[in-house]
Amino acid sequence: MGRGRRGGSKRGNFKNHGSRNSSSRGRGNLKNKRKFNKNEDRKKDAESDNKRQKLQPEKESEPLVEESSSSSESEEEVKPYTQLLSMFKSSNRAQQVLTSDEDESEDIDSEDKSEEADSRSEGDNSSEFGDEEMDEEVNEEVDTEDENDEEEERGLHGVQEADDVEEDDEELDNEEHEDETEDEPSGDEEEMGSSTDPYHLHYEREMSESLLEILTSPKPYETQELNWKALGRMVIHLPAKAEKKTEKPKPVLLGESTEKYVIPGTMPILKTGVPLVDYGVKSQLCANLDKRPLSDGSTQTAEELLSPLQHELFNLANEYRDIYYPEMNHLNIDEIRTVYCLHSLNHVMKSRDKVLLHNAKLKKYKENGQSTDDVEFRDQGLVRPRVLIIAPLRNSAVKIVEKLASLLLPAKGQIINKDRFYKEFGEEKDEEDKKENKKSYKPEDYEAVFTGNTDDSFRIGISVAKRTLKLYAGFYKADILIASPLGARTLLADDFDFLCSIEVLVIDQTDILYMQNWDHVLHIFQHLHLQPREQHDTDLSRVRLWALNGYSPHYRQNLIFSSVALPEAAALFSRRGTNFAGKVRVENVVLPSATTVCRVLVQLPQAFHRFPTPTAAQSADDRFHFFTKKILPQYRDQLMSNTLIYIPSYYDYVRLRNHLHKEEYNFGQACEYTPDGKLAQVRNRFFLGKKRLLLYTERLHFYRRLTMKGIHHIVFYQLPTFPNFYPELCNLLQDAFQNPKYRGDGSQTCTVLYSTYDAQRLAAIVGSQRAAEMLTSDRPVHLFVSGGS
Repeated sequence: MGRGRRGGSKRGNFKNHGSRNSSSRGRGNLKNKRKFNKNEDRKKDAESDNKRQKLQPEKESEPLVEESSSSSESEEEVKPYTQLLSMFKSSNRAQQVLTSDEDESEDIDSEDKSEEADSRSEGDNSSEFGDEEMDEEVNEEVDTEDENDEEEERGLHGVQEADDVEEDDEELDNEEHEDETEDEPSGDEEEMGSSTDPYHLHYEREMSESLLEILTSPKPYETQELNWKALGRMVIHLPAKAEKKTEKPKPVLLGESTEKYVIPGTMPILKTGVPLVDYGVKSQLCANLDKRPLSDGSTQTAEELLSPLQHELFNLANEYRDIYYPEMNHLNIDEIRTVYCLHSLNHVMKSRDKVLLHNAKLKKYKENGQSTDDVEFRDQGLVRPRVLIIAPLRNSAVKIVEKLASLLLPAKGQIINKDRFYKEFGEEKDEEDKKENKKSYKPEDYEAVFTGNTDDSFRIGISVAKRTLKLYAGFYKADILIASPLGARTLLADDFDFLCSIEVLVIDQTDILYMQNWDHVLHIFQHLHLQPREQHDTDLSRVRLWALNGYSPHYRQNLIFSSVALPEAAALFSRRGTNFAGKVRVENVVLPSATTVCRVLVQLPQAFHRFPTPTAAQSADDRFHFFTKKILPQYRDQLMSNTLIYIPSYYDYVRLRNHLHKEEYNFGQACEYTPDGKLAQVRNRFFLGKKRLLLYTERLHFYRRLTMKGIHHIVFYQLPTFPNFYPELCNLLQDAFQNPKYRGDGSQTCTVLYSTYDAQRLAAIVGSQRAAEMLTSDRPVHLFVSGGS
């Protein structure tokens, strides 16, 4: 029988069927229902293994029938649940192996092991990787405590895992004495009351039908405003109040709790003078967050451990509200990463401790001979990954992993596969050589983004244990997923089940993602919380009812951080998020002192032309017609030579390029796809005046930050996405960057096109108050003059 079961599954698959041999202590050996060849050995093995293994329900069909009736009263809400049951019962096909970075990096072991090897599993110390090749350094780094953490981890989500680290005889002896303490979850789980813990209030309760109707309505939220010291002006979106219906209260049975439904979000209140532990944060994280020597992090208040910005952001995130913060920069990005990494780890550790606590109770029931038929623990999702962090570049992933490690791991903590991670994600030698030979000056924000490994295709799974951070965990064994949009999209064509139970979604550096390919981000959102195609060894009796009913989008928390206010990100935040806890969007006015138009140093007249357009969808066509008919004919004059046309959108660039070809203009083109040799040639001809016009895209300037010389006139076809690009380009009209024949003549000009749908970009450049006047004024042209005495 053992051979037959082994032949029916693929090696390295995420759903280990229990046919692999384990050590004499029964580490991770969950094959308690297997039949062996020898009856005597089978009984002895079962008795020794039952002391260590997690209990699996023998029958799924009996409790599932009861759950379907209690999850919802309407047939429409029960439908997704019954579909999952029918799919999981009828699905017998092998699961696809999905690794975090190399889909085919798994060890394929020989299937020709004898029957005697199966019966001698008690004495076998060999271990196998479930999804990645074994690194040489793992055997040296992982000590006995970390192996115990891995053993705890095997009880999570009902997923059976093979050992990741080989053990010697000394480690076997040491671990036998430590198993009693390592199998227990941390004490914080039982200390937090159900009425105060934000995690319990958000995820351990069901959603009422009235709240579900509100969240699925066309206008689910009501908006209010609030001002805090660090965040400033916030727009609070709270679920609309339901119409009061006269219903008879249902009788409450003895001992039954009346608080079984989630409570819709209310206005946030900033807590002060409260220890960070009382927020529901694990004491281990609080101690690691406090870097001061000889201090007890568990008694420090949140204000003492966090900066004002971190304190206010964490106060909102800890209540599982959606957050859109468009004021990230290279100075405060580390503070923001600390907040969402702390929140993500706290969420994962609470989920993990909840599962381990229930596993321990079920094990105790079985040891005492008690029946578990009436015991129901709902503590898991359809798959294990709970947190998804979308980052643009590999250097961002390195900083996120380092932040997670600093918050989670104590002095004896270990990072598994650390050397491999830095080898693949660290800075390459070529980049170090370029840094030494660098001659041109780049702004600070550019250096902060593009220092290190700038590859934009990556993905990695991270498994979290008490004292271990395992990198390169398989996506169905990982707690936290870190991926770029491109790296995630390459997997979605084959498998998207790993996105069906995401509870916390973080989008870091959204502005850089917008410069890459925004369609990849939208594609990820379209595949969130879809019905899984495989069971992935999920114990349906442990899955929360709201996840089975398809309500996961209303429980998911979205945290979006950007350095600029993007309409696309705001639309994603408002349309793709239906969190019942509410949403918070930071919208601060741009003061005159913070405008970028004040940074233009050259004496330059700047003419802002407003063109009419009825809708945002039609603005691109109206912009093109206005430019080709009103603006472009002026630059046919010989006096208007050396004109740079700045174009943010690549589609507008292609359209305008085709028009200039058709009208036989003398122009050059420079975009992000232009080869270096041709780009240097075009820049030289433009500087010498051989090319009268030069089309210049925003993405080229973003990735290269070139110093374009010889600009005498500049035209902004559309306002830049990044407001700091405006003074950078305008300051290139100084005499130091000019052709000698134009120096000192003072005839440079700047022309800007804008519409009512460019309000955010305009406000970032000229200020909110002045932008409002320009958008509502009767005059279509506004003139600014900068520089001078």
